[in-house]
Amino acid sequence: MERTLGNGPIVGLVLEALVRTLLAKNVLSSDEVRALLFEAATSLDVEGSPQTPQAAKIMVDEDLAPVFLGDDRTVTTGPFGKSSFIPTPTVEE
Repeated sequence: MERTLGNGPIVGLVLEALVRTLLAKNVLSSDEVRALLFEAATSLDVEGSPQTPQAAKIMVDEDLAPVFLGDDRTVTTGPFGKSSFIPTPTVEE
């Protein structure tokens, strides 16, 4: 994986780690993260204009939220501040 400064991949990795750490410390809730992602997605110019609310919601649900929140997982902060995901059991009725 290429690591560059500025607008390169390292920026995304740092942002993911920051959000996961804030979630683990209960500074942000998953709903707040989804709201921030939605706001960013609506202003994203993909095809010459901002996204519609429906398109932004799909983008958040399918692309962005899994990156920042994971799938059915709880974010924890391990030793030295490193965040990791711990799968949470799901209850089937």
